Amino acid sequence: MSFHSIALSLFYMKAGTFFVRTWRILSIIGFVGSLFASYISYPEEVAVRFDDLKQPIQTINRETIFYLSVAIFLIANTVLRAISKLFLRVPTAQIPVPTGVWTSHRSLLNEIFTNWFYALIAAINTILAMGLFVLSLVNRADRSLQPFDYAWLLPISTVILIAVLAGLPIRLFMKPGDDD
Repeated sequence: MSFHSIALSLFYMKAGTFFVRTWRILSIIGFVGSLFASYISYPEEVAVRFDDLKQPIQTINRETIFYLSVAIFLIANTVLRAISKLFLRVPTAQIPVPTGVWTSHRSLLNEIFTNWFYALIAAINTILAMGLFVLSLVNRADRSLQPFDYAWLLPISTVILIAVLAGLPIRLFMKPGDDD
């Protein structure tokens, strides 16, 4: 693929598609960066649970965390990407969407579902990267454990997942425009 064809495809790409693809690429880069940065900063045994006195009560070997994170990343990315490719083969009549509206807009429907699967991949990658980062923060020897080191992870992860999961039904109930 030449630079000219890449530039043209980016120029004609819709804003939503551009956002989702950019987020997916950045989430992969963020995950890989967080994976290696956190692995380097982890002690041999990484504390994953703490008691009320902020003392570790459960640890996991850092190699286990590394390989488990890589496995989740690879499985999620591979399975969701395969499902998004298989979706293109499903007949329009068998897709649970308002068929009268979407029957004549199958290419747009394919784009919407593909973008949604990519957004789901990006969300998983982003949450994994943030989780590794927080685990790195709470295991730093030069700092005491503070709630603001990790308290933001669950609400932000929840918002990301709800936004992505709710995005598909909301978009499907919007009628495709004439310019689509």
